[in-house]
Amino acid sequence: MDAPVSAEDPAKLRAALLRAMPMSRMLDYGMDHGDAVHLANAAVSEPWHEVATRLAEAQSTRAEAAADRGDVETAVACYRRATASLIFAQMAFNTDHPAKRALYVRLTRAYQAAAELDTELRVERLSIPFRQSHCTAWFVSRSDARPGPTVVIVGGQSGWGPAFHQQAEALARRGLSAVLLEAPGQGDTRMAGGLHLDGNVDRAFSAALDAVRARTGHDGRYGVWGNSLGGLLAARAAVHDSRFGACCVNGANAKPEPLPFRTAREQSRALLGVDTDDEAAAVFRTLWLDPAVERTSAAMLVLHGGNDPLVSLDQQKVFLDLSTHPTLRVWDDGDHTMYNHSAERTEFVCDWFRAQLGRA
Repeated sequence: MDAPVSAEDPAKLRAALLRAMPMSRMLDYGMDHGDAVHLANAAVSEPWHEVATRLAEAQSTRAEAAADRGDVETAVACYRRATASLIFAQMAFNTDHPAKRALYVRLTRAYQAAAELDTELRVERLSIPFRQSHCTAWFVSRSDARPGPTVVIVGGQSGWGPAFHQQAEALARRGLSAVLLEAPGQGDTRMAGGLHLDGNVDRAFSAALDAVRARTGHDGRYGVWGNSLGGLLAARAAVHDSRFGACCVNGANAKPEPLPFRTAREQSRALLGVDTDDEAAAVFRTLWLDPAVERTSAAMLVLHGGNDPLVSLDQQKVFLDLSTHPTLRVWDDGDHTMYNHSAERTEFVCDWFRAQLGRA
């Protein structure tokens, strides 16, 4: 992550953005390789979000032309690449600046445009009632088969919902279904729904299962897969709702605290809806997990990258102690959440979920 950066120092700002959003992360979230190279190498004087937005607009133009020709497969692919570019455009803003809100609306529309054309995958937007508002989510399954056992996928402080489409698609191709959940504090749930993350977040995951059960009739076990801070949320969900039979934690700390980096601190405050680091620390403490008093019957898979600058192996091992069926997988050279091994990571996790939950 980054040290404080002056708005008058564009070179340092660009370097900080690239540390938070390296090319490996861009590709993991579905950006076109050429677009990722262009964004990473753009002139220091060009605002990050403007470059990423132009790339998204070019992909959307290609999608519209392909749809007009009847080449729906190309249109779907281009809209999803546009979505990924807009994900990184809005990440340039750590707080809910009007530009971030507008960009998030655009990425949601691009993802919806792909969903409306896709003939292989069924991608449906869900509005899950929660507290006085709602959580936004996307249900992803194969369009030619009955929805299989469902895995809820959740991100962390800055990557949410459609950012994990490739994980959802990989599950669908194995006969499972996925819910891309934007939990309280994340994405549209925060920026449109007004919900922030707190110690009651587990109930949002239970509400998501209720919505899936009502839609599919599935009474069996579910999975939950959390990336970065989302790994802690996933583990909490597995501890507090016995319907979760399998949980994957990918790069999380069981006892998070505000990090000493400007980007992380600003993102944490926005996530939690607070104004100070002390307030953020207090909310984070309500999320901590202690294996001495909290357990789950779910099988637990923990992924760790040996080069993760944010989470240590000891911090990750806490999650193993929550379950009587733990598995640890380490990539010695792995980045945070294994961006640099994304294909192998996703295949490994999806195969594991299929083995734990079965298939349709």
